[in-house]
Amino acid sequence: MNVHMDLLLAARVRLMSHNDRILTGEEGMRAYRILFTVSPRAYAYKLAYVLRELSESGARVARLPQARQALLEEAQAASTLIPADAPAYQRHMWDHTMAQLREIERRLGQAGQ
Repeated sequence: MNVHMDLLLAARVRLMSHNDRILTGEEGMRAYRILFTVSPRAYAYKLAYVLRELSESGARVARLPQARQALLEEAQAASTLIPADAPAYQRHMWDHTMAQLREIERRLGQAGQ
């Protein structure tokens, strides 16, 4: 996938100017989505983390189970690229994401009955 170089540079600059370990919220999601396209193994955990965080606390998705599900499915896809030699807390991202997806599917199934 080709990423516009200005977007890539802007994402890198934003991360460099950020003091915390992970850039969060929608801004983090945008930056990590861009960076993930060029270095998936390096940014898989951070993208999955931010997507899960937004699925839990994002004001836009709080009452929209399908939107939460879409964010979690993207987090699930990203977490498959977390390296096997990554720290344990990163490797467990898949498990946590799958548990949240199962819960949403359960709730959607109950609502449809």
